[in-house]
Amino acid sequence: MRILVNTDNGMNILGQGPKILLFTIPAVAGAVAAHILAPDWIRIPLPGSVLGPIGVALITAGAILWLTAVAQLVVGFPKGKLVRTGAYGVCRNPIYSSFGFFVLPGLSLLCGTWIYLAPAAVLCLGVVILIRREERDLLRVFGDKYRSYTARVHRIIPFGTP
Repeated sequence: MRILVNTDNGMNILGQGPKILLFTIPAVAGAVAAHILAPDWIRIPLPGSVLGPIGVALITAGAILWLTAVAQLVVGFPKGKLVRTGAYGVCRNPIYSSFGFFVLPGLSLLCGTWIYLAPAAVLCLGVVILIRREERDLLRVFGDKYRSYTARVHRIIPFGTP
């Protein structure tokens, strides 16, 4: 299926995603368990009326970034394109960044607990550790085009510079 594997360049649309997901799932499970079993120990000592709207805004921004990135990837990948604009102009891995910097921190604020910041940090660490293989493949396929992209757009920090 061309949507999953681009036969022209041998790349897989999922990239390192399954490995990063497996790296992150235990942290998410632990955060959920802590939230259920020890909510008083992990509570942020601020009123929910302050945190909730900020959490909703972060989750909304993360959902928009994620949806935009997925749509761009689904359209560009089968054509063998290196997507460098839109969500991919914000950071090189906006699908992961949307959860690490927006959705999970937003969930923490919405729930009034700091615990979901732990899996956000684990997710970002997983990306930094595991994404190198995918980056080597992109460099092999796209060469100088990818090299100049990496010099302009940060790997995971939205709007950051490398």
